[in-house]
Amino acid sequence: MKRARGFTIIELLTVVAIIAVLLTIVVSAAGGVMKSARLNRAQAMSRALEQGILAYYAQENKWPGAIETKGVNSREAEVSFTPSETDGIFQAVVGHGYGKSGTTRSILVDATALFVAPASKLRKGGEGCYDNHSDRSGKWSPYCGDQGCIGGMDFMTAANRNSKHHIGFENMAFGYQGPVNGKFCRYRVTYYPKTDTISVTYPQSK
Repeated sequence: MKRARGFTIIELLTVVAIIAVLLTIVVSAAGGVMKSARLNRAQAMSRALEQGILAYYAQENKWPGAIETKGVNSREAEVSFTPSETDGIFQAVVGHGYGKSGTTRSILVDATALFVAPASKLRKGGEGCYDNHSDRSGKWSPYCGDQGCIGGMDFMTAANRNSKHHIGFENMAFGYQGPVNGKFCRYRVTYYPKTDTISVTYPQSK
């Protein structure tokens, strides 16, 4: 009787190497898709927030929060806002209709795609991550420049009172999911006094 021939060590190592290469390709492709999806989501939500602020202005005949108190009378070409001021602006906009009759939906903006984090857990005065995880020189980096990054969650998850991840509305920091490692990052609100206009932007990736 002939003995059954098994695999040699070289054959096994070759198979393992091929599998490793294929896994690397799959992981890289999946990472690229996820990064692209996060960028698209951040872009879409920045437009939604911008439109929400404009809707607030049209409805209330004034800008929300710090835009009205700090920006309108400024003599600067453009006015930026601190993290807490930015949260105040978004809270005013998202807060329209939120919590009334048990609803967790805002009247002025669809916040379901918004990414939030507990403001009390953000270090350095609540700054979180800026520049899409770039370092202080502005050079692209997959890490957090201020080392104050934390994870976040979808707005609807945080708004669910029955969820263990529930965040009180007053303690929500509003932002987007960093495309590289999924951490919480902040939008930037800019007000232009000369034209009485605003913009909501997020740092572009390189």
